[in-house]
Amino acid sequence: MRIRQFREDHWDRLPTIRIQKAVLDNFKSVEHGEIVFACGKKYVPYGTEADILGLYGQNGSGKTSFIEALAILKLLMMGVEVPGVYAECVAKGQDKSRLEFTFDLQYPDGHIRKAVYEFALSAVETEQPGGFGQYGADDAGSSQHSKYRVKISDEKLSMSGDFDGRKIIMQPIIDTSGDERPFGPVSKQKFFVAGDKKSLDELNIVRRLSEEKSTSFVFSLGAAKVFDDCGLYSEFYQVVLELAYYSQLYLHVVDTKSTGYIRLNYGLPLYTQSGRYLLKTDMPNIMPDFVFSELKSQFDNINIVLSQIVPGLNVNMHELSPTMMKDGSMGHVVEIVSSRNESDMSNEHNADAAPDGRLLMPFRYESDGIRKIVSVLSLIIDAYNEQSCTIAIDELDAGVFEYLLGEVLQTFQESGKGQFIFTSHNLRPLEVIDKDFICFTTTNPENRYIRMKGIGNTNNLRSTYFREILVGEQDEELYRNTKKYKVVSAFRKAGIDNGETT
Repeated sequence: MRIRQFREDHWDRLPTIRIQKAVLDNFKSVEHGEIVFACGKKYVPYGTEADILGLYGQNGSGKTSFIEALAILKLLMMGVEVPGVYAECVAKGQDKSRLEFTFDLQYPDGHIRKAVYEFALSAVETEQPGGFGQYGADDAGSSQHSKYRVKISDEKLSMSGDFDGRKIIMQPIIDTSGDERPFGPVSKQKFFVAGDKKSLDELNIVRRLSEEKSTSFVFSLGAAKVFDDCGLYSEFYQVVLELAYYSQLYLHVVDTKSTGYIRLNYGLPLYTQSGRYLLKTDMPNIMPDFVFSELKSQFDNINIVLSQIVPGLNVNMHELSPTMMKDGSMGHVVEIVSSRNESDMSNEHNADAAPDGRLLMPFRYESDGIRKIVSVLSLIIDAYNEQSCTIAIDELDAGVFEYLLGEVLQTFQESGKGQFIFTSHNLRPLEVIDKDFICFTTTNPENRYIRMKGIGNTNNLRSTYFREILVGEQDEELYRNTKKYKVVSAFRKAGIDNGETT
């Protein structure tokens, strides 16, 4: 079978893929952290149970770090550049960070495979001159600080399971951490390339460019082209393609960089399987016809659920006028609006009437919580219905009413199909979802993620968490307590030092 034909035939027939385990070393505040997902603790025949991971803990203890690690993973497996901002994720004083992710792949015929992808991430200084930015300077956006880019190295993709009619133990399939070129083990190269000098030379060039361009070599488009041109087919390369497709179609990460648009009320990041669309909320949007059609369909699906969790509320694109795009095609000028039933509107004079009698108002006037829910609801719908879909959302609770948050998570637990990862400060989910789905950060950077021990089925995890903060019965400290009298003293001292009177 030609590889290109495999790509066409296999696009819609992926195995069910889930993340089972993640390991972070020297990544931001995490010297070492390991999370085993619920689906990694026991065999789960997918389609029968949802898999949830809720991450809780003190500010600055590694919750956002984990979401950012997943964001880097997605970019690498898609074969695209990791932005330089992630160079800051390398822990201070360390040469590199190391990340490792274990995937479980289940096929319709009952075969099961595992894949482990690990890599190192380091910061490389660019040729841009260094220096210090002047406070208040107008060119702050192009400051003279030293700039860094990300370098990806020591990649290793290992696999185990059913291959070519026999079971193999976990072993490296593509390994760039050794001296072999273009990759090791040499015995596995025959499954990807014919071994001719031209192909190997091309792969060596791809590997060097991947390091310079902050991309993965294993999942790079350049390596895929060489493999395709060789025309070989192997089940090992099949797994590489399946992981790449999974990252593009079914792995979605929403970090705080994205939700900043919502908090500033600048735009609505709308997440779909096709990618992220940033819709402006402070001015009209101009979009081509095909984008308009796709987003209209997305809003229709979102409103089915939104109108139930926030009764009476719909969000839509209100077309202001048709327009002509630069390429001569038809386009649309639209404004993002929300609508409620008349009985739900407190001030009818500040809203326009829609054709169906509902009252419209600009979406920017909705609360942060509503904007956050609408932004990610399409992803939650996909994960609820699709076994392979994995979504990771940082600060899921931001602006969201805690009862509603609990209802959404409880519904997902009871009848969802996919994988749902979130961080939160709101403790309501601790009362409504299974304890196996909750992980806590610790104050120990060498063992950053744990699950609480000795929790019975009748224990209220929220109450237990509060007690643990006060008593400290677990093996690791979950919260570094503050002393109230020291806080009071600090406030008074700060006022005195600034010339205040008490």
